[in-house]
Amino acid sequence: MAKVWQKNSEKLNPIIEKFEVGLDYLYDSKLFKYEIASSIAHSLQLEKIGILTKEEANDIVKTLKGLYKKYGNYFPLSQEDEDIHSKVESLLTQELGDIGKKIHTGRSRNDQVITIVRLFEKEEILITTLSYLELLEGFIKLAEIEGDKILPGYTHTKQAMLINVRFWLTGFIELGLDNIRLIKSIYELIDSNPLGSGSGFGVPLELDRDYTAKLLGFSRVQTSPMAVQNSRGKYESLIVDAFWNVMNDFSRMASDLLTFNMDELLFVKTTDAITTGSSIMPQKKNFDVMELIRAKANVILAYSQGIKSIINGLISGYNRDTQEIKELLIKSFVIVKDSINALKVVIENVSFDQDAVLEKLSKGIFATELAYKLVKEGMSFRDAYKEAAQKIENINITHSLAAESLKIRVSEGSPLTINLRKYKSMVEKEKKYFNDLYKQFTEKLSDLLE
Repeated sequence: MAKVWQKNSEKLNPIIEKFEVGLDYLYDSKLFKYEIASSIAHSLQLEKIGILTKEEANDIVKTLKGLYKKYGNYFPLSQEDEDIHSKVESLLTQELGDIGKKIHTGRSRNDQVITIVRLFEKEEILITTLSYLELLEGFIKLAEIEGDKILPGYTHTKQAMLINVRFWLTGFIELGLDNIRLIKSIYELIDSNPLGSGSGFGVPLELDRDYTAKLLGFSRVQTSPMAVQNSRGKYESLIVDAFWNVMNDFSRMASDLLTFNMDELLFVKTTDAITTGSSIMPQKKNFDVMELIRAKANVILAYSQGIKSIINGLISGYNRDTQEIKELLIKSFVIVKDSINALKVVIENVSFDQDAVLEKLSKGIFATELAYKLVKEGMSFRDAYKEAAQKIENINITHSLAAESLKIRVSEGSPLTINLRKYKSMVEKEKKYFNDLYKQFTEKLSDLLE
């Protein structure tokens, strides 16, 4: 296929073509829906400013909608197609002749790619975040069922103070809500229309960028063409960073559960639905889904660093270096969504064994409460600290002692002060917010595509 930029019969060396296209065409295939939507919005704008007649715009829009109806969300590109933008323009030209050649008026592949990636990012953020909120609801449900069971809390990997399952899970729920706030701020940041910024220097036409922003569902225009180009990679690193924070929480939960599930402890019980076996050791029930989640958190961290490394020090304006970002971005969303879905299954297939915990508790885990008991009797904390260290070996560990240890801790956030209804309400509020955004986004795209 002739390239849209080809000016004569001389062809690009096939080795160079293969190297430059790389795997990008495979990822562009996944962005077909957004290319069609942005091309329809651009065509309607060209009609609005008088570049296309009404009849020409109608022909283009009809053809674009026909392509979407035929192929759906995915268009199978080949390496020779180079990218989705060139392929759609080629298909339009094949169908409409000279009218199809007008579609590129007022735009560049530089702003095209940022526009469709931005639309992809918006939808993927919303889908991923809604799934994540469902997982947080799952954490709350598990806390309601298993929450009163005791666990040891650790510092320096040594038993420190007694907690319960509700306390342990609430830490992840609250950090999850922090992650949601971060994701929300990044979504608001990227919700700006890059279409119409051209190659990065403006266009000699009076484009109506507010109009295309409205059609595509962007809340505002990203005004500066230079900012549009320089934001590529910057915005993607922020997105991947935000979801690394999610994965980082998952990795800590994974390490906790793997530790709790060690044969030496068995604080956590698992079902066969979430464990695998060994090809040689018949007794093995490996909780390796959590090992993979922990590993994938590091993969996301590497992708985030990879994006930053690609853009660091680039000269302002478009650079093809940024082509390499797309793969890292798309793979990041896949990994995060898969990890969320895996964890949804995990939390439905674990339970906690309070008797196993009690058997493994050290006497020292009750030392802090003993010290504060002496403080309440009038002793200075430092003297109480020393006396508790001497007396702690004389105690007998029982269920009633464990219950008392939790009961006397009354500061806000302590194990028995946690109000799960508060967290449930916060999660429900965020779900409504993101559901509303997702509905608005899908309605805008449907208006263009259908």
